[in-house]
Amino acid sequence: MIAVGFFVCACSFDKRQLLPLYEVIRQPFEDVLTIEGYAESVRSEHIDCPPDVDGTIVSIVETGTMVNEGDVICVIEDVNIANNYERWKLNLESMQAELEKLIASQELEFALLEAQVRNNDVETLLAESDSLQMLYLNPSERRIKELQAERARIERAQLLKKLEATKGLQKTDVMKIERQIAKIERRLEGEREKMESLTLRAPKDGIVVRGRRWPWSEETWNIGDNVWNGRTVAVFPDFGNVKVLIYAQETEYKRIHEGDSVMYTFDAMPDNIGWGRITKLSPVGQTRTEGSAVKTFEIEATVDSLLSPVDPGLSVQCRVFLRYVPDTIVVPTISIFDRDSMKVVYVEHAGRYEERLVTLGEGSPRSTIISKGLKPGERIALVKPKND
Repeated sequence: MIAVGFFVCACSFDKRQLLPLYEVIRQPFEDVLTIEGYAESVRSEHIDCPPDVDGTIVSIVETGTMVNEGDVICVIEDVNIANNYERWKLNLESMQAELEKLIASQELEFALLEAQVRNNDVETLLAESDSLQMLYLNPSERRIKELQAERARIERAQLLKKLEATKGLQKTDVMKIERQIAKIERRLEGEREKMESLTLRAPKDGIVVRGRRWPWSEETWNIGDNVWNGRTVAVFPDFGNVKVLIYAQETEYKRIHEGDSVMYTFDAMPDNIGWGRITKLSPVGQTRTEGSAVKTFEIEATVDSLLSPVDPGLSVQCRVFLRYVPDTIVVPTISIFDRDSMKVVYVEHAGRYEERLVTLGEGSPRSTIISKGLKPGERIALVKPKND
């Protein structure tokens, strides 16, 4: 850590300038980023909101609840899914009623045709029974009787053909409605499955932890919250092994690399400390609020050692060590100024200030290595002196 001393210095020329000064010393250079994270189970099992759901939580178990496999963890109410289920249920009832009506109408139509066939059979039988009488009829009367019998046979053939055609058409009409009913039943079954999926159940025995509403927030889900597709509602953590999830803004994210060392401290456990390394950086950021341009990136780090075990869900203060040089000249970055295309500092000599060109090494927003141009014991201004 850089120790900055503030001194009242004499003025250059005939104007007094009270400037804060920093005494140059050799010391380690540390570029450390402090950021907040959360302890997470390495092998936790997530209970997520089902796909295509945008609903409201109507019940959810408390964090720390011991449950058995199959127990209800959370119940979600989705008005759109409920309305769709009722709508398809009514569609099915309507189509089933239409099928029943069609079958009743077809049965009546078929019965009428069969009655006509039976009536024709009677007429044909009567015409054939008069064949003995035809021997005593004159030729004209006999011809009329023969034509009547022939007409009865033709009408019978036509009625039988119509009866067969009607049977085929009726079967086709029934099959059309049955196919529609089968389609509606499949859709209704899908909506029923969606309705059932709104009741989230425990996949195994264990302790439940409520999920966080946002990855970067400590706020967990509560009754009345709006929840949607893919959001983790609850977690079954493995308490034997934890990792740390860090949520960094873009400026912080760009400075962190895989392999960087991390030291952990815990507000809830002041005497505990841990160490680990950055292992994974998400390439895609998420906005915290709709329409916001600020993105947050998820970073994953190991927990390689701990003084005391920690539970998943605990907030963690993470000190990410970006760079480290053990013995060098380090000055506050604010003491370095631009002069044309050069970097300069202002060295104090008996109340006067010398503008000196310096060569920079590695740096951070707080401190920078001076590889050439300064030596230990010199004092530099933290504020640019005013020109005389």
